[in-house]
Amino acid sequence: MTENIDTIPDDLSACQELLRAVLVRLRDLERQLNELVATTEELERSYACLKEEYLALKRLLFGPRRERLPEADGQLHLFDADVSPALPDQPADSAPAEESPPRKPKKGHGRRQIPDHLPRTPVLHDVPPEARICDCGCEKTRIGEDVTEQLDYQPGKLFVLKHIYPKYACSHCKDGVTSADPVVNPFERSLAGPGLLAYVVVNKFSDHLPLYRQQDVLARHGIFLSRSTLCGWLAQCAVLLRPLVELMRQRVVQSDVINADETPVRVLDLTRDSTRTSQFWAYISQGDHGYTIYDYRDSRSRDGPAEFLKDFRGYLQTDAYASYESVVAESAGRIIPVGCWSHARRNFFDARLNQPRETHYVLGLVAQLYDIEDTIRLKSSDERRAVRQERSVPVLDRLEAYLREQKDGALPKSKYGQAIGYVLNHRDQLRRYTEDGRLEIDNNTSERTLRLCAIGRNYAQFPMMRSSRTPTLERRGRRRKSLRIKSCHSSSRNRSNSSSAR
Repeated sequence: MTENIDTIPDDLSACQELLRAVLVRLRDLERQLNELVATTEELERSYACLKEEYLALKRLLFGPRRERLPEADGQLHLFDADVSPALPDQPADSAPAEESPPRKPKKGHGRRQIPDHLPRTPVLHDVPPEARICDCGCEKTRIGEDVTEQLDYQPGKLFVLKHIYPKYACSHCKDGVTSADPVVNPFERSLAGPGLLAYVVVNKFSDHLPLYRQQDVLARHGIFLSRSTLCGWLAQCAVLLRPLVELMRQRVVQSDVINADETPVRVLDLTRDSTRTSQFWAYISQGDHGYTIYDYRDSRSRDGPAEFLKDFRGYLQTDAYASYESVVAESAGRIIPVGCWSHARRNFFDARLNQPRETHYVLGLVAQLYDIEDTIRLKSSDERRAVRQERSVPVLDRLEAYLREQKDGALPKSKYGQAIGYVLNHRDQLRRYTEDGRLEIDNNTSERTLRLCAIGRNYAQFPMMRSSRTPTLERRGRRRKSLRIKSCHSSSRNRSNSSSAR
């Protein structure tokens, strides 16, 4: 394109031919420039998405887990339900804001009183008789006393129930021997009583104490039990309590509102050299049928909730996972989905670093919704519904209008764009909590319940063993390269060996 002007031919036809070649070359350069611009824009979008993922991963590994935004002194408080924040594109109202209600005084850090329901054991600390003699020679008279209380603990103890069955027989006719019926034990030919079985189950699933640690606790009492014995007790307890669990499941399905969520768990698979990931599904009901059911499934597919909720009719509050949506779609209106504002808020919180102005405004509106919930938490269902219709619905309208304005300018694959899409795609589910006072604004109830499973999973530090037919959880004589489980009593050497297995 930098040819010398002297080389332009004088012939008209040759000039036209040269001009056509230049135009073709120009069009080709314009096409290349457009492709380069499109590639640059795509790279910029990819860079923005990768940067968001990097910042989210960095916060997950090194940052705080709590989703809290710092507030500067003297700044407009966007999280006050009585103050309406202005849109980022509009100037804030110059009128003075209403005075916020005074904050509740913080609780002090003093010592709490010991509860009155605990039994008191008096311990008298009296002075010796010779110390009661005054210097004048007279005996001192008791005029009062000082009482202090100290909280103490008596460790649990093991004991043996010795069942005695007297036998009676007639010395004349010798018609037979009569004795009382034997006590019904939880398991046949087992030395474990109901109290010991309850102790092992509660320690394992409520206090998250692995079985090898329970072995150490029992060994301090002089009782040495193998881990296979404890595993067998747990498996037989599961079979024994199955009718009770089935009754609880029926009560949960009969309720009007269910909160559901799931969490992964690693399970040993004897057909492979590694573990596989299964799921714990939690279903929580409210009111008169308030129970919590943990449903174990081999996968995260829709088959689990579809089978559990096949007879359910009412509100189902979840995190909008595809398996739940599939079950709701096939229920023909029998199941009404309810959204979770905690998940919606978390998406905007993760996008706050790249879109700080917009996300802080959205988070401010969501905080207003939660402030309203704090004021009506202890009220009746009808009162909660009335307040939500009066105060929460206008905030939801403002939030939805703002997100629709922001949708076109946000990158679809960015954190901010995905957060907007989540709210707009689940608009009806996220608004549904305002229609019934029995519903909650989020699904944190099930998340807090599944946190217990996560704590126990982290404490155990080794996968579960599952048996589909036999009641034993651990098969004798089976050793695995990936997981070495040994008997562990009170020696430190066995504890160090078990730490490698965990």
